[in-house]
Amino acid sequence: MIAPIIRGFPAETYLDGLSIFGGNQQAFNPAGLVGVERIEVLKGPSSTLYGGGLGSPLGGLINIESTRPEIGSNGGFLGIRAGSYSTTNPYGDYNVTLSDKLAIRLAGEYQDNTSWIDKVHGKRVFFQPSILFKPDAQTEILFSGQYNRTQQLEYSGLPAQQALAGQLYRNAFPGAPNGQPMTDINNRLGKIEVRHKFDDGVRLEASAQFYTSNVGQYGSFIYPALAAPNASTPTTYPIFPLTMSTRTRETALDAHLIAPMNMLGGRHEWVAGVAYDLTKFYSGMGFDGTSVGSIDLSDPQYNLAFGDKTPINSTQTDRYRTLATYVQDQAHYGRWHFTGALRLTQLEFQEAEQGTDKTYHHVSPRVGVNYDLLQGLALYAGYATAFRAPFGFIGSTIPKPETSRNIELGIKLDDKVRKLSGTLAVFEQTRDNVATADPSNPLVSIQTGQQRARGFEADMTWEPVRALSLLANYAYTQAVVTQDNTIPVGDTLARVPRHSGRLAFRYRVLDGAAEGLSFGAGITALGRRQLTLPNTVSVPGMATVDAQAAYDFGRYTLQLSGYNLTGRRSYESYQYFGFPVVIPTQPRSFYLTLKVNI
Repeated sequence: MIAPIIRGFPAETYLDGLSIFGGNQQAFNPAGLVGVERIEVLKGPSSTLYGGGLGSPLGGLINIESTRPEIGSNGGFLGIRAGSYSTTNPYGDYNVTLSDKLAIRLAGEYQDNTSWIDKVHGKRVFFQPSILFKPDAQTEILFSGQYNRTQQLEYSGLPAQQALAGQLYRNAFPGAPNGQPMTDINNRLGKIEVRHKFDDGVRLEASAQFYTSNVGQYGSFIYPALAAPNASTPTTYPIFPLTMSTRTRETALDAHLIAPMNMLGGRHEWVAGVAYDLTKFYSGMGFDGTSVGSIDLSDPQYNLAFGDKTPINSTQTDRYRTLATYVQDQAHYGRWHFTGALRLTQLEFQEAEQGTDKTYHHVSPRVGVNYDLLQGLALYAGYATAFRAPFGFIGSTIPKPETSRNIELGIKLDDKVRKLSGTLAVFEQTRDNVATADPSNPLVSIQTGQQRARGFEADMTWEPVRALSLLANYAYTQAVVTQDNTIPVGDTLARVPRHSGRLAFRYRVLDGAAEGLSFGAGITALGRRQLTLPNTVSVPGMATVDAQAAYDFGRYTLQLSGYNLTGRRSYESYQYFGFPVVIPTQPRSFYLTLKVNI
């Protein structure tokens, strides 16, 4: 799983407001949208109400809100999706009310598929049970769990320069697939949430979560820095096997009070809480630099054997313990709306192999102001900060936490009459204490780097008539190195396009003989993306077209969706142990879904 990027910097995934350890991006691998109520995207630092594990997200976070059982409701749906690359994907979600105080919900899915890339195949299983107990009208207690397992033959990417020059077979598997074990990502999670409303309008929300992840990772890949191809056969590469084992154990707790009140001439909503997180992380790698043979990536013959698993010979053992208190006030005075918040964090960081044992203390402020120009039109400004312990840092000194700060100005639109809503924003975000090469010792790093992202964003939705919805978004992001020891200042951060956007529409037939029919289409465009720092190779810009058509009849919905309808042959940026590699984009693909409400 490649880390998502928000406003130029890596973002992290949270589940129902609690941290899912962000040091290893494979630690949480959402299977799909089954069991998901909504997805919230917070742009920029969000440390006031969120944090845990390594600290708080520097670039932003993606918070997945799970569906909850509903008392008084019975029913759900079953569905199956099938299509290109032998995809088979049954799924379902069902709610049962057992009494006026108790309900359960079961959601899950299974998927089996091959790939447009040779030899790659995989399967995944996801199951999410939950029980809601409501002893009285003011109290809710939710017990929930998740089981999430993904198995797939690991793909390591093609050497970028040759792939982009058209010298390689684009769907080649650059490894030794014979006997290569499937990479196995196994995640489990248990949670309890309590919500209580007091008579004076004060609300208590508390949650505790225990998360475990075990990843057995097996890859085979090219390693040009160790063994470059012979000049006479420039597309023939030696292949090296790799073994990795990763274990994550995270306990997270959060409890806060929400108190609305009138004071100081205005209306206020106070939030005050405490948070605790204990994360234990282990990663072991087995790599001995022994090649299992060579493969010609212009005409691959898959006859290489993976061989025996290499014993673990390099480890990383981390322990993070976070204790935080936070307070926030949202105040309303006529057209003016103010937000002010502080989070005080104590983070204990231990790294066994480096001998690190350090306790950080950090105050993270956040302020914001909105002014209502007109009904449904407001100006806003905000300032926020975050800090995060370093991950995988190898240096000669005790590591410092990375920090970020974000300044943002914009306009919010919510015109109920014209059904037009959206946001226009300009921002500047800076990341400090970035690890960079130590000029006096190339084997270690020092934290003297700085990176900055500036940009403009526009997100708009419009429903000119009840049957038609239009969506448009555009982002201009200039994410660059502003200070470093070896990387030129001004180099663009990897995987960040300068321009990106999407246009889409959806039309629904609301009456007549075709009632129940809907269809839509969209185009997504990305500009050129650098693959490395320093900038040495980039992926050209691309645009893909998708479309969907659905028909509701009675309890049934039949949907056909298509991806990359123009058959655009391009490459996406990819990550595999820091090498400049790419992955071919998904070719023209079609999927048929049948869903029945039960």
